[in-house]
Formats: sequence, structure tokens, C-alpha cells
Amino acid sequence: MKLSAWLLLLAIQGAVCAQQAVLEPPSEALSPALASAQASVVLVQSRIGGGHIYQGSGVVVAPGLVATNAHVTRGTQGHSVQQGLTSWPVVRVRQDLPHDLCLLYVPGLSVPAARVAPEPTQPGQPVMAVGYPGGRLAVAHGYLRGIWHHGDGRLLQSDALTLPGNSGGGLFDAEGRLLGLTTLTFTPSPRLNFSVPVAWIQALAAEPEGLAEARPAGSLANRGSELLERLSQDPRNWPAWESAARQWVRDLPEDGNAWLALGLARDRAARTAAETGQGQNPAISGAALEEGIAAYRRALSFRQDAKTWNNLGVALDLQNQFEAAEQAFQEALRLEPDYTLAWMNLGSARMNARRFAEAEVALQRGLSLQADDGDAWMRLAHCQRLAGHGAAAVETFRVALRYRPLNADLWLDLGLLLAGLARREEARQVQVRLEEMNPEGAARLQAAISRIRSGRSPAAAGAGKRSR
Repeated sequence: MKLSAWLLLLAIQGAVCAQQAVLEPPSEALSPALASAQASVVLVQSRIGGGHIYQGSGVVVAPGLVATNAHVTRGTQGHSVQQGLTSWPVVRVRQDLPHDLCLLYVPGLSVPAARVAPEPTQPGQPVMAVGYPGGRLAVAHGYLRGIWHHGDGRLLQSDALTLPGNSGGGLFDAEGRLLGLTTLTFTPSPRLNFSVPVAWIQALAAEPEGLAEARPAGSLANRGSELLERLSQDPRNWPAWESAARQWVRDLPEDGNAWLALGLARDRAARTAAETGQGQNPAISGAALEEGIAAYRRALSFRQDAKTWNNLGVALDLQNQFEAAEQAFQEALRLEPDYTLAWMNLGSARMNARRFAEAEVALQRGLSLQADDGDAWMRLAHCQRLAGHGAAAVETFRVALRYRPLNADLWLDLGLLLAGLARREEARQVQVRLEEMNPEGAARLQAAISRIRSGRSPAAAGAGKRSR
């Protein structure tokens, strides 16, 4: 499910940003922590064709070494760092595009290195974002709101206000120690911000030359618009996702994307509770699903979107509201007639309503758009079986098994169906395959085959699995 949300890379050209007044400028009387943090932050400037200047922020992490974001310097030349009225030329650049990191080597740099904070394990601590939005040093205070799993590390989400020019600046804890580099923010809400962790900076500095540069493309910088979608696919990130969605709704209550994000979070919470057994109190998981449905409907009140209608349909189907679910899927397909997932989900809803012939039509339409979906072939096979089209179901099961050849349950369903159709030899071939994959299933299938030999009916050959 792809959100229509964007992330903004904070590097900008020249000294702009009328909004900088909302940030706190440097004060005459700084706390020791803030003074320490500000002392390690520099302005990063780079030239591009036509004499234009791109600028962002950087943090001194070791003598003569500045860390910033790769998108601050990528595609530019003639780099320098500046603090106050003093400027130093950059003599060498190392980039790690997948982590959106860049190290600048600055001989003679007389700026102290930042102290490093312990890696945070829980959200909630106060933080400071220090950088050069609009080319002027400024600090914003806030809290660490989320810790997101991303590859081999963590992304830090805070609500400290960041604006264009903050990229590569420091995210510091309350003692002025460096937690990471401010990197990305939602364009709709400047208080939904992500920072890359200081551990990534340390790893890059310790790597042999050339390793980071040789990694394949696909950095945070290039894929900012897909970041939350990718992060949300990791179940470990779902609590942070819900926290971010609630912050988004608070900041922008009339943004349909914010309500969509909250709908996804609550919908997912209900499913997770059910799947893990944590939802033993139906009222709790039911309330989460209800809140998800309400959030989807609120999103749709701001703008019509096929993907939101699809998600609403799935949630309604989970509540056994099959007619309402079908209407939602039909709305999705009205807006996007070739929306494969909506066709598949429409077929599932019709199956759950025991309208097998109509379900078969929807599933076949979905498979005509995406023929390599093994789960959809499996669903269609069960649909045909339940509709009494046994011979057709056998062939569909065989197609499903091309995509899921190690799925023992699927082999068992095929074998039981073959036994139910009195196709003894074919059922026996399936049993032989199952003996290594699933001995218990093989024994069950053997019993069904034995009933054929004894003349007794195998009675529908087992129910199989009804898969959504």
C-alpha cells in the first residue's frame, strides 16, 4: 500500500527560508549543553554550475572530519565548511549513498568535535536539532518520538522543527551529545523528522576506502518519498508508525494522508493482536479496527483514493461486513479499473460471503492483471472447489504449486481434492511427495485414499484452507 506522502530533502540553494523565525537563534547566555552542541556544527557550502551555491549543515565528528548528508554534496563541487566568519576548504569527500552520509576531510579545521551520545533505546527523551536553515545557525527543541528499524541500524524520529538547510546538522540529546544527523522531514508536517544515527557515521569512518562508494544506489536521499512505506513493512516499526501517524493527525487534521496513515496503523494493530493471540479481548482488537475504519472514512472525506477505498474494504471484510466491503472495493475499481489488489480482495470478500461464482470472476480478473501471484491462484482453487468445480480446482491448484512448490498445506489440499474426486493414482503421487514434507499430512491423505479403496466416500476430501 503506497501512501501519497512525500519526504523533503533539506538541502537548499542559497540562503532562503522566511520561516526561520520559528527557530530559536543562538543566545548570548547558552547552557553548557547547547553551547557544546552548537560549537561542533558548521555550515556546508557547495558550488554547482552557473555559480549557484547549495548549502546545508554538518557536524564535526573528529579533528578535521565533518559528517553531513550525501544529498547535501552530491552532484556539486568546490565544497567548503564555515563557522562564523571563518571558512575552510574541503580537500576530499567520501559518500555512502544508501545511508545518505558523507564525510568531508578538512585539514586545519579548528572546530571541536561533538561528543557522542549513547544509542537511545526508547523514545521520549528531549532532543535539540542544531543546523543552518537559511544559512543561519539555529536550534529547535523537541522530543525523540520514535526509533525505527532500518536495515542494519535505526532511524530516529523527532518532533524538533527542521527546515531547509538543516540537512546534515546535528540531533543532540539534553547533554549536548550527538545522536545523529537530521536528514529527512515530511513536507506536510515539519515536526515529523528523521535523523540517521551516529553509529552509521562511525561505521563509515572506520570502513576501508571504496567500500561505501561501491554499494548499489538506492539511498535515503533518492528514495525519500518511499521511506515510510518501506519502514512500515517491518513489523518492529509498527508502534513507531502509529506514533508518527497520531502526530501527523494532530499537526494536520485536514490532511487525508494523515488519516490514511492512522487507519493503516490501527488496522494493523488489530490484525497483529489477533495473529499473536494478544487480542484475546475481542473488545480491544475490535476497537482498534473500528478506529481504523473511522480513520479511512475520514481520509476519504478529504479526497477520493483507490488505495484508501481498498484498505477500507479489507477492514470491513474483517468485520464480516461483506456488502459494505464489496461496495468499497467497487469504489476502488471505479477509480482505478486495473487495480489488481482490489480485484483480489473483492474475490476474497465474495468468498467469505460464500458467493463463490462471483468470487471466481473477480479473482480471475485479478490474475489476468498479475498472473504470478501464487496466493491468488491458491484462493481461486479453493473458490472453485467450494463452488463444486473440482476438476477446474485441481488444475488451478497445480498452477498455484508452480509458485509455492514447498507449501505442504497446498499439496495436502490438492491431494484431498483428488481423493474426493476418486482420482486415486494422482492422490497417491501427492501422498508420496508429502511423506517427506509433512508426514502427518501424508497420513491424513493416506486415510482419504483408503476410503476410496474401501468404497466409502471421502466426504468432500477435507475442507482445505480458506485463504484471503
